[in-house]
Order: sequence, then structure tokens, then C-alpha cells
Amino acid sequence: MGGPIASLHPLSRADGSASYKCPATGSNVLGSVNAPIELPGRRDALKPEDATIEVFVKPGTAPGGVGERHIEGILRGALGRIILGREKGYPRRGVVITLAVVGCDNIARGSSYLPILPALLHTSILALLSASVPLSMTFSATVLAVDSSGEIVCEPSSTDAAAAASLHVLAFTSQGHLLLNESEGRFDFDTWERVYERALAICHGTSALGSDGDVAMSENVDAQPLEGFVRDTVEDHIHREYAWKIDAA
Repeated sequence: MGGPIASLHPLSRADGSASYKCPATGSNVLGSVNAPIELPGRRDALKPEDATIEVFVKPGTAPGGVGERHIEGILRGALGRIILGREKGYPRRGVVITLAVVGCDNIARGSSYLPILPALLHTSILALLSASVPLSMTFSATVLAVDSSGEIVCEPSSTDAAAAASLHVLAFTSQGHLLLNESEGRFDFDTWERVYERALAICHGTSALGSDGDVAMSENVDAQPLEGFVRDTVEDHIHREYAWKIDAA
């Protein structure tokens, strides 16, 4: 099965937008970003020195529920750590991120959103980059399942996720620091450490620091690290947009 597929600016009327599809997990998300904008409602609720970040998750054509509100809070917290909301023009204004789950095999009404949380995160960061929202760094994320025998399953399918003893979503910044850690199910700390090592390898292409302080390359990563995938998606879009200028140079 192929790797993820992403594109920038598929929507013409948004300041920035992105689509992200992961065949392995069945995730398919379309996202848009509008920023900086005037937010409706009470002006005294806006932050005087920072941008106000709003995240909306739309589960296809169905109305949102408790699960969507919960995942919106997780996304808002993670994205708020990297958006430079104090840059010129952003204080007292809003950054609105809308994510539509247009297709997914893993999500049924009332079930966990963890299996598609990486797709939501990747769509968000690509849409923010498309909208030229100032960021302190980028990130990449992955979901891992641990089965009853203790084996780690990367990018679990809906069947794998339903049968897993625990599910874990970890996101790492472009500097290799842990940005987000969301887990559910029963597991011990040794299991989480193995999940952390594997997730870092998937996202960054490296394992954690060794005893000598050096970063060792992972031996288990067969495909391109997700950090490189995010970077290459942006670079490919820029190349297509400015191909005329590059050819004329």
C-alpha cells in the first residue's frame, strides 16, 4: 500500500488549504485556513497581544458531537504552540482552521478520533503553511497500535485499531522534540518507550539519543520519514507555482 498523498491550496476561496490522504489508515481530510481575520462575537474575548486560534472538525456531512469538540481542543493546544500569534497583524485577530473528514474507514459515530488525528494534524500544518501563517516550527505525527501480544502496528487499519490493547498518537517538532502525546487503552511505561522510539523513527528517521549522546539512525524505517514528506510537499508546490521563474532564470 502506498504512502500518504497531500496537496496544497486545493480551495481557491480560502487564505490557505490542504488535502491529506493516508491509504494505510483510510484517512482523507480536507482543510482550510483563514488568517488573520476579524472574529465575530465579543471583542473583549479576544487576546490583546496574541492571535485567537479556532479549530473546527467537520465529520463529513454529519453534525459534530462530543468527539469532535474533544479533538478540536487537542488540535488547538498543539497548533497554539507553534503559531506565532504575536506577529504583526495577528494580535486581537483570529486564525480559523476548518478540517472536513471527507472519507475515513476508521471513524464511526462516537468512536475514537485517535486513528485519524495524525491526518488532521498534517492537514492543519500544510494548510497553515499554504496560508503563510507565521510558525515557529513544523511537525509530523503518527499513530501506532499495540496488540495484545505487545507487537507495535504502524498506521493501524480500522480492524487493527479496534482490536488493539492501546492506541498512541505522537507528534514531533522539526527539531525532534515531542510536541503531542495522546494515548488510550492499557499499557505500561516500557511499552510507551518502545512506541516513542518507533514513532520518532517514523516521523524523524532517527531513534532517540544513544548513550554517547549521538542521534542514531533507525534500522526499521523503510520509507521516507514523515518530516521529509511534509517538507517535500511544500517544496513541490513552490516549484510548480514558480516554475516559470525558475525556467527563465
